[in-house]
Amino acid sequence: MSSVTHIVAFKFKPNTTPEDKLGLYKAMMKLRDVCKKEDGKPYILSVKGGREQSKEKYHRGLQVVFVAEFASEEDLDYYVLHDKAHHAFVHRWALEGVVEEGLVLDFKEGWDDEE
Repeated sequence: MSSVTHIVAFKFKPNTTPEDKLGLYKAMMKLRDVCKKEDGKPYILSVKGGREQSKEKYHRGLQVVFVAEFASEEDLDYYVLHDKAHHAFVHRWALEGVVEEGLVLDFKEGWDDEE
């Protein structure tokens, strides 16, 4: 079973303060520690992130990027569908907060010809 990589990128609302940008960053980086399954164990393998800084200009206005790694699709499904800490993050920062647009991509390393 291969791990799953979860990429999230955000564009902030125009009037977002530097403090709120930092707040979103810190909250996302904390998810690795606060997201736990029913047994109380953390299940996100890693989280890293920072400001978008590509010189290629294909960022489409997205300003901050995060990459999280999960051991399995089941763990990612739990995160997306059931984890209360993740849902609180989405509500606070994306739905009611400072995010104007977002992009989410998930992949497993390699190529599967089963499409």
